[in-house]
Amino acid sequence: MASAIQPQSRRVLRTVYGNDAYIEGWGQYAEQMMIEQGFLDHSPELALTFAKEQLRVIANAILDIRLQMLNMTDREAMDLMEKRTFQEHTEAVEKLQRAKLTSCQLPSYYVGFAGWTKLRDDYRNSKGAAFSLSEFNDRALQAGGVPLAGLRTILGL
Repeated sequence: MASAIQPQSRRVLRTVYGNDAYIEGWGQYAEQMMIEQGFLDHSPELALTFAKEQLRVIANAILDIRLQMLNMTDREAMDLMEKRTFQEHTEAVEKLQRAKLTSCQLPSYYVGFAGWTKLRDDYRNSKGAAFSLSEFNDRALQAGGVPLAGLRTILGL
């Protein structure tokens, strides 16, 4: 596991400077994986909650890019969050402030989720019938918060 990385200074560096797409993407990927594996007996309520979360993940990426590069106004940002992705007003206000202060962090959820999903699918294709989801997850998590391109190499893809 990542906690076994030696020397300890390297483990500390990975913890402090972990790759956002790896970390945030894992959270999104893990939620989807739970649904795919039948968590809560394929609950439609859980699937709906995840779909709403995915909508926000995509909106976060759009919000950040439009704010930083396309001069999106605060009103346009609030409309995107409240009217199109059903976020509460307080949450939208706080996210707008966050997006203005930390460019590139919000898109890491989407980029990471897409990267983890593609990585798993590519790994599954490379292993064929020998693919094991738990083995993939264990190997991928063992590397710690590395960039997903580096994880691809670690996994032999």
